[in-house]
Amino acid sequence: MAAEQGFLLSRARVSSKRHKGIKGDDIFNLFQQLSTMIQAGMPLMDALELSGSQTQSIKLSGVMGQIASKVQSGSSLWSAAAEYPKIFESHWVQVIRTGEISGQIGPLLGRLTQNMKENREARGKLISAMIYPTIIFCVAVAAVVIMMWFVVPTFTQFFKETGSTLPAITRAVIGLSDFLQHYGVYLVGSLIVGGFLIKKWLKTPSGSRTFTAFLMATPVFGEVLVNAAMEKFATNLALLLRAGMPLLESLYALDGIFEKNVPYRECLGEVQKRVSSGGSLAAGLKEAHLFTPIMITLIRVGEESGQLPLVLEQVSGYYKQKVAALAARITAMIEPCIILGMGVTVALILASIYLPMFNMGGSVH
Repeated sequence: MAAEQGFLLSRARVSSKRHKGIKGDDIFNLFQQLSTMIQAGMPLMDALELSGSQTQSIKLSGVMGQIASKVQSGSSLWSAAAEYPKIFESHWVQVIRTGEISGQIGPLLGRLTQNMKENREARGKLISAMIYPTIIFCVAVAAVVIMMWFVVPTFTQFFKETGSTLPAITRAVIGLSDFLQHYGVYLVGSLIVGGFLIKKWLKTPSGSRTFTAFLMATPVFGEVLVNAAMEKFATNLALLLRAGMPLLESLYALDGIFEKNVPYRECLGEVQKRVSSGGSLAAGLKEAHLFTPIMITLIRVGEESGQLPLVLEQVSGYYKQKVAALAARITAMIEPCIILGMGVTVALILASIYLPMFNMGGSVH
């Protein structure tokens, strides 16, 4: 018994399996550990070395070792982190910079971690809301394909042997089944190649801009994209302003937040130019044409009252709730549509099979 317990305890999940890449969880855990250790009074170098050794990402562990070496050589933490832009986003680096300058790096990292946690939770809720409709859709497609590939051909042979005249719906279903039988492999291959080409096109600025603009123009889905962009802008700008950064520097630090959303990335550039030339943030957002009226109005109120960070935090909370409500609405719309579509499709296939049988039964009678 003791030997069995020893065997099991030797394999206790004290630490998780390490991986080569860098996941979002790795960055989140890194900032959380750094914030906790620094606020507990641990020296920065010790915190960097310990957090680097504790991460499950082999790559991130190596990067943290290099950052620790640079800091030990006299470099600042933010400048060392800025040398890895693919890992540390620009506004994260600016938060670290402000924390080092103000001596509040621990609390600011804690605030950054909280921000990341809220974003992860919101993204997780959106993904969870789409899992069930996706499963239903896959099951529906699989059911229809199986019926067209295996069930319909069996009855097709039977109908040919009887030589009876078939209804139009039966002929259509048999024709579609024959097409899948003869060209199904080519159809799947075409879909794979088409998906690869579309994915490659979406990686180009023009393709990404066009596709995002198309999604933003669609009902409901467009609302989700726009409101999610508002939430991301307000959340991250509030974080930087709360950290003590000037408005213009904060706007430039936000360059990376719309990396995958070309229209808003270009709008952010226009806002930066407007503010750098002496204009107000609200006026710059209005000129960009892609920010909502309520966002512009509230930011104008925040600028006039000198409470812009507080207003941005309230705006952020408002849009988080709105995105969650829209996600639930999309789920509520998609599920019945998929179920109804599946039911109608299966009913048509079954009707195409049974109608000739009923006709033959009536003829015999």
